[in-house]
Amino acid sequence: MPARFRLAGVTALAVAIVAGLPAAQSATPPASQVPPLDQVLPVDPAVRTGTLGNGLRYYVRQNGRPASRVSLRLAVDVGSVQEADDQRGLAHFLEHMAFNGTEHFRPGELVAFLESIGARFGPHVNASTSFDETIYMLDVPTDREGYVERGLLALSDFAAGMSLLPEEIEKERGVVIEEWRGRLGAGSRLVDRQLPVLLRGSRYADRLPIGTLEILKSFPRQRLVDFYATWYRPDLMAVVVVGDIDPAVAVRLVEERFGGIPRPTSPAPDVARTVPSHQETLYSSATDPEAQGWTVTVAWKRAAEAQVTVADYRQSLVRQLASTMLNLRLREIARRADTPFLGASAGGGGLVRPVEVFQMGAAVQPGRIAEGLTALVVEARRMREFGFWESELATARAQLLASFERGFKERDTAESRTLAAEYTRAFLEQEPIPGIEFEYRIASGYLPTVTPAEALAAARQLVHDDNRVVLAVAPESATVPAPTDVALRDTMARAAAAAVEPWRDAASGRALVERPPAPGRVTARRTIDVIGVTVLSLSNGAEVWLKPTGFKNDQVLFSAYAPGGTSLASRDDFPDASLVGALVGTGGLGGHNPVELSRLLAGSIAQAQPDIDLYTHGVRGSATPRDLETALTLAFLVFTAPNLEPDALGLLKRRYAGMLANQTENPEFVFAEKVALVNTSNHYTAKALTLQDIEALDLDVMRRFYAARFANAADFTFFIVGAFAVDEVVPLVERWVASLPSTGSRASAFRDVGVRFPTGIVREEVRKGREPASQTVMSFFADTGLDEIEMHRARAAASVAGIRLRDILREQLGGTYGVSVAYQSAMPMKNDGAIVIQFGSAPENVETLTTAVLTEVERLRREGPSADDVRTVQELERRDLETSLRQNQYWLNSLQTTHLLGWDATGIARRADRIGTLTPDVLRDAFRKYFPADRYTVVTLRPER
Repeated sequence: MPARFRLAGVTALAVAIVAGLPAAQSATPPASQVPPLDQVLPVDPAVRTGTLGNGLRYYVRQNGRPASRVSLRLAVDVGSVQEADDQRGLAHFLEHMAFNGTEHFRPGELVAFLESIGARFGPHVNASTSFDETIYMLDVPTDREGYVERGLLALSDFAAGMSLLPEEIEKERGVVIEEWRGRLGAGSRLVDRQLPVLLRGSRYADRLPIGTLEILKSFPRQRLVDFYATWYRPDLMAVVVVGDIDPAVAVRLVEERFGGIPRPTSPAPDVARTVPSHQETLYSSATDPEAQGWTVTVAWKRAAEAQVTVADYRQSLVRQLASTMLNLRLREIARRADTPFLGASAGGGGLVRPVEVFQMGAAVQPGRIAEGLTALVVEARRMREFGFWESELATARAQLLASFERGFKERDTAESRTLAAEYTRAFLEQEPIPGIEFEYRIASGYLPTVTPAEALAAARQLVHDDNRVVLAVAPESATVPAPTDVALRDTMARAAAAAVEPWRDAASGRALVERPPAPGRVTARRTIDVIGVTVLSLSNGAEVWLKPTGFKNDQVLFSAYAPGGTSLASRDDFPDASLVGALVGTGGLGGHNPVELSRLLAGSIAQAQPDIDLYTHGVRGSATPRDLETALTLAFLVFTAPNLEPDALGLLKRRYAGMLANQTENPEFVFAEKVALVNTSNHYTAKALTLQDIEALDLDVMRRFYAARFANAADFTFFIVGAFAVDEVVPLVERWVASLPSTGSRASAFRDVGVRFPTGIVREEVRKGREPASQTVMSFFADTGLDEIEMHRARAAASVAGIRLRDILREQLGGTYGVSVAYQSAMPMKNDGAIVIQFGSAPENVETLTTAVLTEVERLRREGPSADDVRTVQELERRDLETSLRQNQYWLNSLQTTHLLGWDATGIARRADRIGTLTPDVLRDAFRKYFPADRYTVVTLRPER
């Protein structure tokens, strides 16, 4: 139940290649199908909307993806901005209390009921609070009578029937305080300093949804009751129902459950949701000992604009084009040897309800914020003064149109959760919901008509001299001081006076593959009818598993693996082997760097990148069906033509040096490394990369390792899942997979590098950080032998433990915001599994919570879970499996895993059967095997002081 706010940051540097071949442009629809610019955007006719007599809005839509499920939402147009000074944090606290007793559900009863019907707390049952709104989310089954009714009953209780019992409030204080504690660290300290600058003069500046510790500890119950009574009223609410349900039934249920909520006769006036404008540029240079890297951001604020007409929507597309073109320029600059920044990005969106922001941000080398800021300002001025070339516009137009085409093709397979989120935004943010068919008509009809002059005008809307804020972040350093606010102002002045010339746009004019390979051939073909798979044996020794599906109209996923991975590198060469995949992402493919690929391949959606782990190596990718050949072409280049060049290595080194410069001051980083080292008995593969490792990277070593891994196609098995016909894919496989170089026989195998879980009980403590917050990771050795049934039982035991420990650590003790329990294994290596329990807490509560975990685990070893616990886990698994079996990613992962571990692939179709084999006795045995009392580790992070 996160307290959230919308504050964009510098986009992380990407190392994957995402691109596609140019596709034939879709024909512009006839003029009669292009909506006129003055037309008001309609509401999608598939959505039933209405307003009850008390003012509550509803949005209802029938949708069959996933089947037998419905997504229910209660949107409340109220957030932390409505809080009085002595209520800060109570909007979010109230959201927590919805699950702690209502008119029709006793404390704890609702979550227990939802889990018993297969709705997991977290992914299917959750809520969130931001500055402006609160959203409650329930995803429930529809195939059993009464489930939807009880789900809507719960939402109606949230709206007007919370009990707010004094004893439950006191219990929940600890949980919310632990959520507050979980955000502590450099990030929150920096936000606390810079948010008041970004939102100067507004209520938002001191209304972070999480609130203040002082108020969370001491607020009287009456102030929570006051907030609920004042702001939770039907005219500020909407109910969203999307899923496998008759819309007439859904509307009737909404009317029955929510129509009786009284509308106040004298509602409180809304608070001032305004952010004052300012002519001058505001500056904030913030430092922190634990800050990770040096960054600078320039943000331009403007009043949020409603999209009412087709012309408004078209204008939003033009702004997207300008942002895309600017990003391509920034990516190109970041690749230069004399680049002023390690990486940069631009983008826009909502900051708070009344304000939108467009920002440019850059990560820079230590001490180079001035150079980075200058570069950002110069590029903003270049865009604003000279605009864009038609060639740039063509690239951006093709990319944006491709995304609309994909959405249009997927219109019949849209997920209910996605649609529910869209309709929730329609109520809260007035986002238009004309439907993808109408939006595609706008995009396909008007994108081809956008001119460079219009893109220039849009750029000038985004970048202006007023309402501008400059934010700099740096680690505290005695040797490399961060710039002061005055220094930032001086840098801006110099950048504003610097000479600026038009952008030089240079297209390579080269083909993706200059000489296509001679195709190989399919030498054998068999089918696995039970799971609908066709297996092809190829002339070069590779094997391809094909599973056509109808889950998504416009999605194809693929992967390939061979045993080996970085286990085949020597200890000295391990850092080089670990980063060679990132080097390919940095360098590109086939002589084209990633920026060139983006331009060359604009207009389609396809990607492929190397995938190198400890024990396997291969490639992963995805595409639309139309662009599958593109993706397979890129996969061919991953094998045969990676750009492992000196300039790419230099760029990689600069980027990683910037990211790692202050890592040893990051408590989470130091703690994660300690956990990995403890659980591997201090193995070298668990050691984090250092600046010395980066500096010592050897291009020749990386080239040799990569070439050896991808030299023999016969080592690889490919898996392709998605919207395709087998006979249509076979020629593509023969062209781009069967043509890969090969020795003719399988030769690769992974190596046991000696990773071993400790043989006894190990307790370690890390002292790092300045905040009063701790993290604990408890890991139990779990040797399943990679047996399919045993792995299933280990996961089921972990699921039981997760539910029980949440009830004890969070609900009973109020000592943590959340606890996770999961089975982990380094497949295909046997004897290397573990069940890992993680939770955060106050430092003074670590021992109490750790003891509580060990006590409950011992009880489960001794007594096993209850029959109710087992039934809950079975239902959760059944419901998860129902939806997973309709997802391409699940099938791709399952097919590769069964192949990797030598399991019978037809067992995928029988996984529901094994759920029924779970019993209290079976899981008690699993607890005894996989939660051993004499072989576990406990690693705890505590503050330095």
